[in-house]
Amino acid sequence: MLGTAALLAVLLSGLWVWRQLQPVNRHDSHPQYVKVQSGQSASSIARVLQKRGLIRSALVFRILSRTSHLSRSLESGVYRIRPSETPQQILQAMRTGEVVTIRVTIPEGYTVQQIITRLVAAHIGSSPATYLSLLQHPLPGMPAPAPGVRDPYEGYLFPATYKFAYGTTPAQALAIMWQTFERKVEPLYSKDRTSLSFVQWVTLASIVQREDKKPQEASGIAGVFVNRLVAGMPLQSDATVRYALDNSIRGPLTYTNLTVVSPYNTYLHKGLPPGPIANPGIVALKAALDPKAEPYLYFLALPDGRVLYATTYAQQLANIAYVNQHP
Repeated sequence: MLGTAALLAVLLSGLWVWRQLQPVNRHDSHPQYVKVQSGQSASSIARVLQKRGLIRSALVFRILSRTSHLSRSLESGVYRIRPSETPQQILQAMRTGEVVTIRVTIPEGYTVQQIITRLVAAHIGSSPATYLSLLQHPLPGMPAPAPGVRDPYEGYLFPATYKFAYGTTPAQALAIMWQTFERKVEPLYSKDRTSLSFVQWVTLASIVQREDKKPQEASGIAGVFVNRLVAGMPLQSDATVRYALDNSIRGPLTYTNLTVVSPYNTYLHKGLPPGPIANPGIVALKAALDPKAEPYLYFLALPDGRVLYATTYAQQLANIAYVNQHP
């Protein structure tokens, strides 16, 4: 049997260990950000946590990680840790990889400049100027920009909701969006499905995306543009003119707007513009691959999302008159 002194030593030791497993301050929920490097040992992490005042004992944290079989399975990344958390909670967060992320939603049809504005608002890059040099050089695998292309990245940053790791740089964010495009979009394209080149396909999809207000109309609008291309008619897409004007016009376009000198002005130039005018989503991309087979050469997109189609210019004028009479 243990003697009194030995028993007391065991009790005191147990009490000490129990105390080291408690939060440093249960009432302090102010977060600190701790970066765990890939391959960093539990011992090294423990020393950092103790130095930052986030755990009581680096020794106990290290022993706990080993007895829990977690010492070699801690995920790298930046963690948000509070003094009110226990070592067990901190270890669990690092085991499951609960790293700090920056959530950014990029809507379908956003331009590169709109995307950059959102990224900067999420503190990925200090200002739009931090992206200027990056945008001059396409990423590996991106289509080479044709003459007249304003932004080589336009069309190839996939619109989605992203969870960027804390500390993501502008270059990393752009690369992630391009890699998502490669993974989700490139497999859709097949020369057996369209006579358009890859760049032409994405360009057409971007125009459909900007013209369309309801997903169910995308295929019909794509059909009109394809028919006009086949007939040798100018596309006469207002969306391309707006892009030529840096999307600075909020209301209806004027005649002067339609005469803007730009390779993106499809009122002045037949065929597709030199490159995409936005970053299209999957629906628009699929519509550009599978346009509706109807004889329509004109459409009128209404504010409520409805689309009126016409085969002749006279029918188009009748649709315009109808809309003007029934605002």
